[in-house]
Amino acid sequence: TRAVDPTVDARTGEPRRPAVVWAASGLFFAGLAAVVAGLLWAFWRSVREFADAAWLNGVVPTEPGALLRVLMVTALFAATLVIGAGAIIAGHYAWRGYRWARWAGVAAAGASLLALLINWVACIGIPLLVVAAILLWTPPARRWFDRWHLRRHPAPVAVEPRTDVFYGPLPRYR
Repeated sequence: TRAVDPTVDARTGEPRRPAVVWAASGLFFAGLAAVVAGLLWAFWRSVREFADAAWLNGVVPTEPGALLRVLMVTALFAATLVIGAGAIIAGHYAWRGYRWARWAGVAAAGASLLALLINWVACIGIPLLVVAAILLWTPPARRWFDRWHLRRHPAPVAVEPRTDVFYGPLPRYR
């Protein structure tokens, strides 16, 4: 009988995902959902009250149909895309056990500050993404990433040197 390793799933042979990784991945996607909800709400409100729909819209007074309005709405959408890309990449690759996802989480948390351009609903995503990034740096998550790294990059097996090597001309067989 072999000893059972509690850190490895017996069915899959993969490292077991700790609760902090579950929570971090969930928070990345929840934070993104809050930012998208804020953007959609800003778009909805822009129809009647453009200047109050998003912080960026209220910065510069514009006339309906002005090119600057189109550029500001495009900037809000681009900010949401940047936040979304960071959160999705960090959440997915943290879930899959890639070590570099910790740094992607830091980048996603930094990018979440772009939600300040949108509105208070989108800003709800900022603390969610920051907490998610912090969770990836906890000791249980770090150990889990290390186990995945060892699974993906196993140490080479040591080979004993051979001593029965014959050097010189081969003997003739009759």
